[in-house]
Order: sequence, then C-alpha cells, then structure tokens
Amino acid sequence: MEYNRIMKDGTNLFLGQVGNVVIGLINMMILTRVLTTEDMGKYSLFLMVVNLAVQLGLNWSDASVLRHGREEYVKYGKINRSFWARFYLFMPLVILCTVGYLIFYKKITDYIGLPTYVIFFIILNFLMLSTISYMSNVYRSIDDIKRASYITVIQKLFYLVGLGLIYLNILERNIIVAIIAINLSFLLALIVNLIGFDKSKITPYKFEKAYFRKIWSYSWPQLIGFSGLYVINYVDLYVIKTYMTLRDVGIYNVAYNGFTLITGAILLINTLFLPLIVEYKAKKRYDLIIKYFKKIPIFSALWVLMIICGLFLSNFIITFFFSNKYIESIPSFNVLLIATIFYFVYVSLMPFINAFDLILYNQVFNVIKSVINVILDFILVPKIGIIGAAYGTTISFFVGMILTALVVYIKRKTIFKKSKDI
Repeated sequence: MEYNRIMKDGTNLFLGQVGNVVIGLINMMILTRVLTTEDMGKYSLFLMVVNLAVQLGLNWSDASVLRHGREEYVKYGKINRSFWARFYLFMPLVILCTVGYLIFYKKITDYIGLPTYVIFFIILNFLMLSTISYMSNVYRSIDDIKRASYITVIQKLFYLVGLGLIYLNILERNIIVAIIAINLSFLLALIVNLIGFDKSKITPYKFEKAYFRKIWSYSWPQLIGFSGLYVINYVDLYVIKTYMTLRDVGIYNVAYNGFTLITGAILLINTLFLPLIVEYKAKKRYDLIIKYFKKIPIFSALWVLMIICGLFLSNFIITFFFSNKYIESIPSFNVLLIATIFYFVYVSLMPFINAFDLILYNQVFNVIKSVINVILDFILVPKIGIIGAAYGTTISFFVGMILTALVVYIKRKTIFKKSKDI
C-alpha cells in the first residue's frame, strides 16, 4: 500500500513537472511571435521585478509549512498551527513589499519602460504568484500531492488560452494584453484550487509561539540561498539592461528561457530520485544508493552527447521554436547549452544533499555562484555583449557543480557508509 502511494505521488509530481515544461515552452513560442523583441525585453523585466518580491520577500519561507506542517499533519490530522504561524511571517512581508511597489512605482515602471498603471498588475501578479506557491506547499503538507503537482500546470493552461486568443488576433497583440492575460491566468488558477479545498485542515485559528519559532528557525537560512538564486536567475537581464538596450534584453531572454526549459526538465531527476534515496536511507539500503551514484557518470556522458547534437541543431531549435527574430540569441543559447552539462551533474547529486540534510551547503553555494555571476557579468557584458552574460552563468554553474561534488565526496562516509565501494 505504501509503495503504491509513493508511486502514485511520484507519477503526479513527474507529470506535473513535464506539463510545466511543455506548456511553458508552448507559451514562450507564442509570446515570441506576438511580441516585438523590445516588448519581450519589457516582459522579461516585468517578471524580474515581480519575482524580486516573490523570491526575496516570501518564497524563502514557503517550505517551512511543508517541513513542519507535514509533521503536524501526521500527528494531528491538520496543519492549523503551522499555517497560522507562517501566516504571521507571510502577511507583514506581503504588506511591506506592496508598500514598496507603491512608493517606487514611478521608478519601477520607468525602468521597465511601461505606463505607471502597470504597477497594479505587478502587485496583483506578486500577490497571486506568492499565494499559488504557498498553496502548493500547503497541499503537499496535507498529502494532497495531486493538487500540488498540477496547480501551476492549471495556471499555465489558462495563460495558454489567453495567449492563443492574442495569437489568433481575437485580442490585441501588445504587451499590456499579455500582462493582463498572465494575471487572469493566476486568478483563475487560484479560484479553481480554492474550490474544494478542505478548510478544516487549517482551522480553527491557532497560534502557538513554539510553532512560530520553528517556522522562523527553519526559514531564515533559506533566505541566504533564495537571495543567491534570484541573483543567478536575473542578474544577466539587469546587467544587459544597464549596458545595452531593451531589444538586447529580449533577445538574451529567449536564449535564457530555452535554457530554463531544459533545466526544468533536468530537475525531474531530483523529483524522481529524491524519494528513492530517502527510502533507501530509511531502509539502510546503502548498496542501492551507491548503485545510483555509479550511474551518474554514464547518464552524464549521454547528456553530453545530446548537448553536442543540440549545438549542431541550435540554429533550427531557436528559429523553429522562437522565430527568426531571435537568430542573434543562438550564440548565447549555445553557451548556455554547455551550462546544462554542469547543471545535469549538479541535479544528479542533489538527492544526496537533500536526503542527508546538507541543504545549508547548497544555500551557501547559491550565494557563491551569484557573486561569481555578478562579477563576470559586469566584466564581460560591456566588452563582448549579451554572450558575456551566458559565459558568466556557465562558469557559475561549473563552480556550483564542483562545490556540490566536493560536499558529496567529503560526506561520502555518511552518504554511502562503505566509501571503499565507490
């Protein structure tokens, strides 16, 4: 019975991740065709500004309700203590970020290159994206893996409908309509997921200082890693915007979006194998852990071969998926393809990092990677253009892979128990 549950949950998580990658690719294909390269740059900056508040303001504490909520659910059959403890951490930051957007609305919208009223769309997107991210962890903590797996897939499907209407010229082809469409997609996804939600799992209201301390103690180290993660994801766009044009931002963002779609697919490795490594650890099947480890070089070599093929086909890939407007993004995309090799090895090692409670190392490594990325971007972009940002990202990913491999090596006796077997 337990095995069947694990397989069912794993299947839903896998299908949800695949759905996010596939629908995300289709949405990106439509966006690149209905928006100009300059508008794609503005759209990228819109998302960058939204995610500044989402990642640095809220997401760093999201997993706390999963960590302690799951524990509470097993014990009491509900998560009202963890939910309301995190609520008191969540709401002040929501208010703070919203006020910050309103105070600096003119500077923000001028920076993006959009009318001042767009600040309200930024705030709405921030609020709904944060809520959906939180709901996903709430669902996972109450063992509703199916809803957790498909919550973002539903949002992307609604957005696909909106973009389809734009592509068919039923709605006007401009960036404001695209921004309205993404906000509506989040709103509809929230409504769908709130319907049927079992409110008894978070009621009655119950605030306990002990749970608040647990939530805070678990969350604050995550802020370190999330800060680094945000910088890694968006510093390229910031530096390109600083030294170059909105058109260059749009062109590079297409290359980077292609890269993130691939890395999203690679993350399936952690989604599939983390539960297995946790299970092997619990059952003390270190022989199976070692068996998984020994397969990493083989699958990494296969991935390298696929990337070599991708380098030869990149011209076709970019023009087919994103149109001829983005031919200039091909050199950057090729460099980022090489970065996926390092990311593949890193993600293959992540089940060890997560299963053996070594996550703090990963948070620190994210900061180190972000510092390297920032320094290289500011050195290379002014000299060689947008491809400099791709080199900065690739080198930072290489460093992240090496650091992660070193941790696994240093902790090998804990992870594998029989270090002589590896």
